[in-house]
Amino acid sequence: MLDDGLRKTFRWTLYTDGAIIIVLGVLGALGRMFSAISPPTVMGVGLLAESLNYFVPYMALKNSKFRPVWLAAFGVIDVVFAALFLLRVGLLLFSLPVLIGLWMIFAACLRAYMAYSNRRAGISKWWITAVSCAYMIFASAAMMAGAAQPMSLLSWNALVMTGVFIINEGRKLFG
Repeated sequence: MLDDGLRKTFRWTLYTDGAIIIVLGVLGALGRMFSAISPPTVMGVGLLAESLNYFVPYMALKNSKFRPVWLAAFGVIDVVFAALFLLRVGLLLFSLPVLIGLWMIFAACLRAYMAYSNRRAGISKWWITAVSCAYMIFASAAMMAGAAQPMSLLSWNALVMTGVFIINEGRKLFG
């Protein structure tokens, strides 16, 4: 079982991650009202913030017995997709809904690994992460299904709901 310091670290990492994703969804939805907000730039900056949110605890836990690889993996995926958004390379290859959907699929795959790691570590409510993973796959598929049009309000809402699921993970798993 995890000690209180690790539980607190993981809880606040997930809280911060969920809050960042909620802010990304809200700013993306408001982007239609404010032309100064560029959704790809907001996504890129948000994903950079998320990567720091995962790399900092990973580095801080270097002397810990339980240093999960999923912290570093989330950080790497977020940095890669942040670069795709900020450099606009991803938008040359994919539409915005497809690129966000791809990020969500990669994040969902890491959530599946996180659920498996949590189960092996003896965390009793590991299945909450699996539910979060399933929602992210469903939401990304729905988002990418309408890839011909610009991001709809429901697509941005999928990010907000993803953030709520992640905050709930932190609360239930490590609370």
